[in-house]
Amino acid sequence: MLKLISIINLIVLIALVTFFNITRVQAQEETNLPIIYRTLILSARTNTGYLSIINALNLQEIKRIDFNQPGKIIEISPNRKKLFIVNFSDFITKGITVIDLEKNVRIGELFSDITVNQIKVGPDGLLWVLLGNEQKISLVNPNTLETVNTLTNVGQVRDIVFSPNGKLAYVSLENSNVIIYDTSIKKSIKGINNIPPGKGGLNRPMELAVSPNGNILCISSKDTISMLDTSSLSIIDSFSFDNKSRLDLSELLFSNDGNVLYISEIHGFSTYAYNFTSKRLTTIFTSIQGAIQGMKLSGDGRLLYINDFRGRTIIDTNDQSIVLSERDLFNVLDSALGIGLGGNFSIGQPPSLATLSPSTNQQVMPNQPLTITWNTSVAPQSYSIASHRVELSTDGGSTFNPIPKAEMLPADVQEFVWQVPDIELLNKVQIRVSTVDLGARRANSTTGNFSITKGGGQTGDTQAPSVTFLSPKGAERFTSGDNLQINWMSSDNVAVTSQDLSLSTDGGTTFPVTIASGLPVATQSFSFPIPTSLQSDQARLRLVVKDGAGNSSQAVTLANFRIEQAVDTLAPTVRILQPNSNESLIAGQPIQVKWQSVDNRAVVSQALLLSLDGGATFATVASFGASDNSFVINNIDSLNLTNSQAIVRITATDSSGNIGQASTQFSTSSAITNAIYQAKVLTISGIGFMSNSASSITRLFVNEKEITLTPMTIANTSFTIKGSKKKLGGIVRGNNTVRLVVNGVSSNTAMFTF
Repeated sequence: MLKLISIINLIVLIALVTFFNITRVQAQEETNLPIIYRTLILSARTNTGYLSIINALNLQEIKRIDFNQPGKIIEISPNRKKLFIVNFSDFITKGITVIDLEKNVRIGELFSDITVNQIKVGPDGLLWVLLGNEQKISLVNPNTLETVNTLTNVGQVRDIVFSPNGKLAYVSLENSNVIIYDTSIKKSIKGINNIPPGKGGLNRPMELAVSPNGNILCISSKDTISMLDTSSLSIIDSFSFDNKSRLDLSELLFSNDGNVLYISEIHGFSTYAYNFTSKRLTTIFTSIQGAIQGMKLSGDGRLLYINDFRGRTIIDTNDQSIVLSERDLFNVLDSALGIGLGGNFSIGQPPSLATLSPSTNQQVMPNQPLTITWNTSVAPQSYSIASHRVELSTDGGSTFNPIPKAEMLPADVQEFVWQVPDIELLNKVQIRVSTVDLGARRANSTTGNFSITKGGGQTGDTQAPSVTFLSPKGAERFTSGDNLQINWMSSDNVAVTSQDLSLSTDGGTTFPVTIASGLPVATQSFSFPIPTSLQSDQARLRLVVKDGAGNSSQAVTLANFRIEQAVDTLAPTVRILQPNSNESLIAGQPIQVKWQSVDNRAVVSQALLLSLDGGATFATVASFGASDNSFVINNIDSLNLTNSQAIVRITATDSSGNIGQASTQFSTSSAITNAIYQAKVLTISGIGFMSNSASSITRLFVNEKEITLTPMTIANTSFTIKGSKKKLGGIVRGNNTVRLVVNGVSSNTAMFTF
């Protein structure tokens, strides 16, 4: 009997070891996979949620973990063992649900019933939790879930990002300020004040993004993105976008190379890309499934994942094209909320594709169906296919245009029935089939040249393309400097080969402004950044469309629309280059001031002001025109004194009366030029021995010992004191040093010989 029990126990032990080994292997495989984490609401009636863990290679759900309420913001611990979800209900984020990714269960909640505006894992490995209503930041150990530090009296915190080197944390507040923290000592070291509000005033959100090189901090204020130089903390540029989020929320992400800023309307429907080189803002995605809830960039920077209520979209960041956009297959009452990414998104190989038919030198008949076939294969542990595309060339492969209805064929399709057009071309026709996988990796294959030959009595392609403007239609009003969204429909019986878009400012008599030329057939919209100098009340658009046979058609907007001068509410941006912030200058010396003033239109006047009382009052030193950028402050008596709180300010005014300014604080210190000890009297000469303060205190140090004797005389350029060598700091034969400290500001250390 005992032997039987021992055998049973051994079998149970082997089963348990096998189970745990399989579980460990599965966990290891999951760790190596690119993973998408999404939170979903089970239904509006139950208001409960679950975490969906998805294999990014094929978008198949690996598993789901239930928890008792919806979640919005997702953050993953550095070791990927825990996942933190900010709870979300009725557009309020309160508390943090903690998921154990090893055990696949909810293990608890942090900060229950406390408003949590943002969570981020910092460079110190801690979870930085922004508690808005509490006006504090809690730092939590993601392994033990213990709060190890708390930053209090911060303000209404909104968002947080970390510098690429991990040394700084930028925290935005609701009052348009940003606080900068040293992440090593957990102390605030600087502040950025008065970030320009968006149109209609600042509305709660202040989303942040910092460039990969750490040089630019972007701040979103409703519908205005401001760009700050992180070294000078001055605004260097800004732009606006039409934020249609019903909560005025947006999310900002930099591309890995720092050349593009992605902006998504959270609880809106559009995602934009701002190119820092061209300074052009384009719409790259508009959701038709549901309101956007978030976006994430893969670790290698190739893929932008956009999450909306009802679906998911993948953007190829190389060309900002849509790889896949589809509606989810979950229950119709369910809704997607948060999104997070983890794992290695760079694994796998590109797909392989080979065209099978038509073959090289084949002759096909016009007006007949022809089956185009191909074969696509995917390597193991690689991304699945997203779609296929079939294109036609009628010039021997020099150019290709999509075949209608074959622009985005399903992933599993390996053939397409093509209606051969009514043309005759000998040995100049090619078919190209291309594919893109879910990782934005592409492959294509082209047939050799083949011919389209026709029988007697058939004619060539004489049918012109069709084109119709959808918007604008006329009578609209647009503003200079905004993006004019142009939409149209064009098609051809064979293929459109080019599209040329131009603008008229005289009611359609002439079209001197070329907007775009040679647009491919797939392009059916264009965003035109209207130049700030362009105004017209007789604006019209013309689109000329051509096919490969030379047939052309054109469409002109039916009525005039207006382009009006924008109301300039953007103040000039001023940056002071010299003197540096907190620089110490010698009293009485000329002060070189250098600056830069830029405006979205033009600066018309500038002024230099000086404060000697820490900014309580300012006096105008000089006024300038638009192009001046330097001035030497000289011959101001009060600058001959020591001052610890001097401020120079530059103001710049544009033609609309908007005033921008920048200030930098500096100090003036005393300078000793000569010192003599003779007949028990130490005489010191120089400048700045007195301050501009009503209670000026001058202290003397001889050989770095403070002298407490009462001076004989103190003037701004001279200082005399009588005493023995011993009482004057132990003056010795040979070299001695002397130094003055005026109201806490030290002079240079001078040497004298006795």
